Amino acid sequence: DLRMRAKKLVTLAFMAIFVAGSPAAQALAKGTFYLELKPGCYAANKAPTKPSMWTDTNYKTLYSTSCTAAHHYEVFYTGTIKAKDLSSDAAKKEAGLACDNAAVNTLTGQKDLPQSLTYGYFFPDPGAEEKKYGKRIICFFRVADPKNDKYTLSIKRTFREVTYV
Repeated sequence: DLRMRAKKLVTLAFMAIFVAGSPAAQALAKGTFYLELKPGCYAANKAPTKPSMWTDTNYKTLYSTSCTAAHHYEVFYTGTIKAKDLSSDAAKKEAGLACDNAAVNTLTGQKDLPQSLTYGYFFPDPGAEEKKYGKRIICFFRVADPKNDKYTLSIKRTFREVTYV
């Protein structure tokens, strides 16, 4: 589709100007709420070159960054699930299957994948988040530290083939 190709060229040109014209720290200044993430790469904090500790609260704000710069998470799929109760095993199973399928499609044929590459998903907490975001799921890759999987290592590559041809 020619429009997509043109849009990508404009985006790349804009990104080149943006990255050249501002330090990376500025790009990380504005956080994104986790349920508003789109496919792309995100740092867990404003120090994306360092490993990040995974906790129950620190994932709710992530910082958009280039997939070829240091980052902790790569969102590879967003969608919705049908399960009525987001805290149910059925919801976890459905989200897991959606991410499994998207991950297989994304990683098939790729070489040199990190041994500790793993993926997970986010969906809204019951209550206010679910009211606002519905049954949205966000699947992401992360590279766990082989010595302690509570830490997410910084990576500087993308696991998605991004082509619009």
